[in-house]
Amino acid sequence: MRGLIFKSIAALAAIILYSVLYGVAVANSPVEVVALFKNRAVIKTTNGQEMLSIGQTSQAGVTLLAADQNGATVRYSDETIDLKLSSRVGARFVESPTKAVRISQDQLGQYRVRGAINGQYVNFLVDTGASIVAISAREARKMGLPYETGRRGMVQTAQGHTDAFFLKLDKVTVGAIDVHGVEATVIDGDFPVDVLLGMSFLNNIRLEDERGVLTLSSTF
Repeated sequence: MRGLIFKSIAALAAIILYSVLYGVAVANSPVEVVALFKNRAVIKTTNGQEMLSIGQTSQAGVTLLAADQNGATVRYSDETIDLKLSSRVGARFVESPTKAVRISQDQLGQYRVRGAINGQYVNFLVDTGASIVAISAREARKMGLPYETGRRGMVQTAQGHTDAFFLKLDKVTVGAIDVHGVEATVIDGDFPVDVLLGMSFLNNIRLEDERGVLTLSSTF
């Protein structure tokens, strides 16, 4: 009986020691989760805070594997770590509403939609072949966009090489979807007639093309 009690005490001591060491390790962990969303989380490291979606890797090398209202699972320094909300930061789970815009094809099989750049209304042509948002100088002047302060360069168009300016737009809006800090080019002349909604915007959202209806959706 005494031997059994001794073993139980030893086991209990081992558990307590493990808990203390584990608690210290967690407290000193260089990775914290400070906000949780469905399939996304705000991860804090010594480099600062970053919002990550599942599969994304932060500048500090943290990869988000899973996230829900209960916590997040990350990959860091070749280890898989389960994280709860940091006790030092107040945050809670938020079910992000999906923002979606549905666009029907026109007679030419193209997708056009009304939107805004920096609060100024424009007509967009969705163009997955354009690497960035493209605006004619004529349209940029109508919006009062100070594009000439941008970086001067050249672009390839159907008419050949054309002078252009490269800049970053404060906000591009389509329906309820806002994307900030969008790379764009302003092309000398009157073309394109509609602003080309290129991949510098489209890479930030999800696209679904079904039976002639293009759905743009975002949950951020």
